[in-house]
Amino acid sequence: MTESYAIPAIKRMEDIFELQSLVARFAQAVDARDHESLTTVFTPEVTMELMPDIRIDGREALADMLRDDLMWAATMHSMGNVTPEPEGDRATVHANVTAVHVSRDGTGRHFDLGARYIFTAVRTEGSWLLSRIEIEPVWTTGDDQGMHD
Repeated sequence: MTESYAIPAIKRMEDIFELQSLVARFAQAVDARDHESLTTVFTPEVTMELMPDIRIDGREALADMLRDDLMWAATMHSMGNVTPEPEGDRATVHANVTAVHVSRDGTGRHFDLGARYIFTAVRTEGSWLLSRIEIEPVWTTGDDQGMHD
């Protein structure tokens, strides 16, 4: 491999690693209800759409909602098959999630969800940030405690 091909290939690998890390940091911050960390992964104008009918606009509104979703005692979002597709300073990242939502009532009840995520990320001042999150539920099981009413 010549020098001219090696630099773009290395840069692409770095972008892919950074985008995978960004998605992992997002999931960890959601589960920790860590408002400060949540705000560091979003652009100010981020949008999240939970298909088919929930939309949240703006970094503070989204971070507040994710942090303050206190209907659950705990959540655990496990991301898999995270496949970034960087194109210059924009990227699409596909991921699958299995999310467990533990009930506050102490009986061991929970609501589980399998979904497909499509993230849009932008490079801002050298760092990748999420500008859009689209969530398409694939399956659910358990007691959603009215979450989708």
